[in-house]
Amino acid sequence: MANKIIYAIIIFFSRMPFFMLYLISDFGAFLLNHVIGYRKEVIMNNLRKSFPDKEEKELNEIRIQFNKNFSDQIVETLKMFTISGEDLAERLVYDNAEQLINYAKEGRSVMLASGHYGNWEYPSGFPFTIPGFDGYNVVFAPIENKYLNDRIISSRERFGIHLLSMKQTMHEIKEQPNYGQVYGFLFDQSPHKTRVKYDLQFLNQITPVHLGTENVAKMKNAVVMTLEIYRVKRGFYRAKSTMLTETPNDMPEYKITNELFRRLEETIKRDPAQWLWSHKRWKYQPGRDYNLDEIPKK
Repeated sequence: MANKIIYAIIIFFSRMPFFMLYLISDFGAFLLNHVIGYRKEVIMNNLRKSFPDKEEKELNEIRIQFNKNFSDQIVETLKMFTISGEDLAERLVYDNAEQLINYAKEGRSVMLASGHYGNWEYPSGFPFTIPGFDGYNVVFAPIENKYLNDRIISSRERFGIHLLSMKQTMHEIKEQPNYGQVYGFLFDQSPHKTRVKYDLQFLNQITPVHLGTENVAKMKNAVVMTLEIYRVKRGFYRAKSTMLTETPNDMPEYKITNELFRRLEETIKRDPAQWLWSHKRWKYQPGRDYNLDEIPKK
């Protein structure tokens, strides 16, 4: 019963018009910034280490704007339960959709790799803007509440995408054909310390990273493109994909992963407040939490 009540509340808010949701977001941002101080030290420490040359005042301004963006992301995520595909396609415009559509006509699979930047929920509507592929696969992290998790899945898959649970991603993808698929990966999440196999320099810090994007691209011989989703105005975004490689198996080991993070860093530096700063992205440190020297060499 409690789950049904929570879901009913979600749908109640989701059916509100955007202008009302953004009024709620404004209030939420005020609470995050001036009352709760949402993860203030985590955010500020991440910013200080990432931008050691910036003054404390500027870093705090980034934190305040981040919380405003994050509050918008929350209400926009709520809206995903009831928004129409047509409305979603208007709110996320793809700058170079033709390039992807051409790959669909050629029967190629495409890896769209992005970070937690701008809005990472709206790409659920990609089947409306980049038609022609046989499958649209997006990796997601399930929540523990099965009832609500099932509702999240159904609300996203109604747009024509297929959600892949992180734990089952590799198994499911292996079973899929090597053609006509789109794979959407958020590559900037931190692996658990027991699963770290590679780290690199990112935003001025040694950063353990996932290798799943690179591994899947090579396994499926998929075209690899970075995807940048940036805010045009409140509630409206544009998506731009940039070629990384059409021949992933010709790339040296880790080259794809290194390039993904290099590009993401450039994107973040242009507008830092649009990235997700509130997670403890650098909680695992080399030598203390993991040791790459202990990983068997191939």
